[in-house]
Amino acid sequence: MNTKIPFTLSLLATMLYSFGYANAADGKKPSDSQALILEEITVTGEKPEVIVPDKIKSKEITRKQAQVSDTAKLLEDTAGVTLQAGGGVSSLPIIHGLNDTRVKIDVNGMTVNSICPNHMNPALSYIDRSNIGSITILKGLTPVSMGGDSIGGTISVQSSAPVFAEPGKDILLTGKASSFYRSNGDAFGGNIAVGMANEYARVDYSASDTQSSNYKDANGTTIQSSSYENQNHAMALSFKVDEHLLEIKGGQQHIPFQGFPTARMDLTNNDSIFGNVHYKGEFAWGSLDTKLYLENTSHTMDYGSDRNSPEPMPMETRGRNHGYKVQVELPFREQDTIRIGNEFHSSLINDFWPATSSLPSMMGPNTYLNLNNATRDRVGTFAEWESYWSTEWKGMLGLRYDHTMTDTGNVQGYNNVTADFGQANAFNALNNERNFDTFDLTALMQYMPNSWSEYDFGYARKNRAPSLHELYPWSTSPMPMTMIGWFGDGNGYTGNMKLKPETAHNLTFTANFFDPKAETWSLQLTPYFSYVENYIDVDRCASCKQPGNGFYYLSFANHDAVLWGVDVTGKADLYTDKHYGEFSTHTIMSYVNGQRTDGVNLYHMMPFNLKLSLDHQLKGWKNTFELQFVDSKDQVQSVRNELTTSSYMLVNMKTGYEWKNVSIDVGIDNLLDKQYYYPLSGVYIGDQNAMTLISSRPNNQNLAGMGRSVYVGLSVNY
Repeated sequence: MNTKIPFTLSLLATMLYSFGYANAADGKKPSDSQALILEEITVTGEKPEVIVPDKIKSKEITRKQAQVSDTAKLLEDTAGVTLQAGGGVSSLPIIHGLNDTRVKIDVNGMTVNSICPNHMNPALSYIDRSNIGSITILKGLTPVSMGGDSIGGTISVQSSAPVFAEPGKDILLTGKASSFYRSNGDAFGGNIAVGMANEYARVDYSASDTQSSNYKDANGTTIQSSSYENQNHAMALSFKVDEHLLEIKGGQQHIPFQGFPTARMDLTNNDSIFGNVHYKGEFAWGSLDTKLYLENTSHTMDYGSDRNSPEPMPMETRGRNHGYKVQVELPFREQDTIRIGNEFHSSLINDFWPATSSLPSMMGPNTYLNLNNATRDRVGTFAEWESYWSTEWKGMLGLRYDHTMTDTGNVQGYNNVTADFGQANAFNALNNERNFDTFDLTALMQYMPNSWSEYDFGYARKNRAPSLHELYPWSTSPMPMTMIGWFGDGNGYTGNMKLKPETAHNLTFTANFFDPKAETWSLQLTPYFSYVENYIDVDRCASCKQPGNGFYYLSFANHDAVLWGVDVTGKADLYTDKHYGEFSTHTIMSYVNGQRTDGVNLYHMMPFNLKLSLDHQLKGWKNTFELQFVDSKDQVQSVRNELTTSSYMLVNMKTGYEWKNVSIDVGIDNLLDKQYYYPLSGVYIGDQNAMTLISSRPNNQNLAGMGRSVYVGLSVNY
């Protein structure tokens, strides 16, 4: 937060004037010519943030680039954040048990919703981890200026801020290149980035390519449909004049293949292009921050080669996201700041499945229209007041209103002889337009009674309107339902146009203790509680014939729910020696539980988990020894037939050395080659091609985690 704090040093001027009088040679009052006259001096600083987010900085991101390919996995070391595994670059973040579209994600100011009926292209998959400068994570209590249409929190991913040449200096040239290799899956890739700038303008280009074959678990079993390749290109043109910054960015992504071992389909092509414009300016009255963006995606699903399908099952999706955000920040009375703003986001989805037969059949002769020009437009307006009442007390109060409008065009089934024909006609006869009005409120207070502790407590009322994929999938026939679902559970889904928006009442308290001088230790404890009205969960489809093999056909439905848990983060310096270096430790612990008010457990609740690391640093040499413990998962959702998992412990090691412009990282994940099943991965169905649930083998196998993997990475900066 860059709010400026001006003040006049009049007391210092008075003291200096008196000093001149006391030290005059004749002991008399100085004359006007001798008097010391000070002009008003303005000192600029930064106010501490009222809502303190978790931040992942550039150096941490760079050090993990050889270890992970999935941008979402950069969040793994944040307490309270877990991941639903998907494809190799498409994990879905979960904050305090709330997942997917319940978490607002912006990438360089763009809000990008997944257009795929299996959510294979989530927002974080649109930026490579090598092109990220910082990640900001807000859990539960999100300022209304940063979050709307979400109830779990906000994740903001930003590329590195542009750096310009110093005044009067030569052209500034910068660049970096890196590459990596991981043994499990023979994963490899690299990236390059170059930039050129003078005092007022800068141009940047970056490119990356990452690919992997199928990985193996600790038993040596190959996990089918886990291979992937991802290519990214991005350009940026930046201009800076005084306190005004203009950034113009554009890029494209190409994923030729990404297997999904917990889904019925694989991604066989994904092409996306985007452009955004960002302006930020400082004025005498305050600041103005504006963003404008457009993104288009062409997405294809089908059976990958590992599924050994006798016939293709093409599914095409075309989508567009565009929008803007305008925010004005007005400081007043030195200790207060007002933010007001307006934003708009629009999402368009065309989801159509080409026929594979010219005759009436399961997939012909018509093109199946799942979503036809389905639109979701949202306009939000907010006002936020931040106040620093004293050195001990700070506060924030914000109010937000969002109006969300959804609609879709006429649909059709594969043919005019099956039940889909009548369902399509019935759907087309309805008025499919839906409007949702929601109000958000965030209230937070921060108390710092002394130099070694801080307490934050607050309440947030957050809302989320239903998504297009929750509202409009219309068929209850076995094959279409089997092809829809982004939960990794292998079940089939149909939509529900009667859904109400979710309203979450989030309560959070944080106690933060730290060493005020040497910063040698810190401890943060955060218990939280959420009551969610109209939580969008599922019921068994009453009109569907269930297959009887542990998989189910489900329909979306509103249920009230409660979630609660605790996050703990701690770090401490252990020992320092000029010959042996610095030894320290850090740990994160998390637990979350969630139930519907009818007693049914919520899906994908992460059991107790702990990471404990021993760190060592000696000049440019850094080492980490990490233990990761995950408790058994036995609180599962019966409606989806969620499978239990056993507890496990993993051992990871990594070392690295950094010279002036070169760094190398080497590590081993799952050092002991432990066979384990991550609680939020889902079921393993990556080796089968079932078009209906009844043709699937029984639901009795979780997706196994990756066995031992050795990795090495090399980075060069100039």
